Amino acid sequence: MNKENVQFLYEGLKYLGFGEHFIYNGQLEEAISKDPKDFTLFTEAYFEGDCKLETTLYFRRSDHIDMYFFNKYDAVLIDESKPDPEKRQTFFINKGNGVTMKEAFNLLQGRSVNKDLTNFEGERYNAWIQLNFEEKDLNNNHKMRQYRRQYGFNLEKALENYPIRELKHEEMKAGLIKSLRRGNLQLVTFVKPNKMEKMFIEANPRFKTINIYPYTDGIGQAQAKAVPDPPEQPGTENDIPVEEDEVELPKRIPKKKNRA
Repeated sequence: MNKENVQFLYEGLKYLGFGEHFIYNGQLEEAISKDPKDFTLFTEAYFEGDCKLETTLYFRRSDHIDMYFFNKYDAVLIDESKPDPEKRQTFFINKGNGVTMKEAFNLLQGRSVNKDLTNFEGERYNAWIQLNFEEKDLNNNHKMRQYRRQYGFNLEKALENYPIRELKHEEMKAGLIKSLRRGNLQLVTFVKPNKMEKMFIEANPRFKTINIYPYTDGIGQAQAKAVPDPPEQPGTENDIPVEEDEVELPKRIPKKKNRA
């Protein structure tokens, strides 16, 4: 067994959020010890209460060197508190880079994630990505919407429109922005006249704003869309690892809409 290859895979899995699921149980070493052409590993994790993410990871041995590579994984979101059908997506890994396990969960929840991407010419660029649940590609994967810098969404400026206490402290502000860029649903405190109120927020690059949801004792209450879908404007599809499907902004942008 190539020990360096095993360590290489562990480092990649750790970066992508899978490390804790495979480091201690020996599944990876056991699979490689059998010397197959390819193999799969399965794991699951719970996020935000009753929401379970099941993932199947695909590994394949190189045709040229004695090394296995992690190429892609299937993610299935199951919300055990709702009768809605499960949501699934395949995420591809390119040289150890790609959507992390938690980011996959956030995307399947309908939220947006900020990522550094690469096009066919090898050029790097930054964009917000979001799954388009209304349209699939030829591989039965949901297409990805992209909102690049030119689209005009500035998360920090969007946050400044609201009386969020965490924005007053630089360290807390930096942590909040970092979390929202990962697509997380973030609990913050709104400073209102004579009181403070806890609310959940998430980034909404599509409408250049943030979504705001009431805080309850539960975690998974912010899964409904906060704003209606605008008309689509097809874009090019020449980016990896996702297809580009930019949208035209409607004439009127709803500032916010709390979930009932």
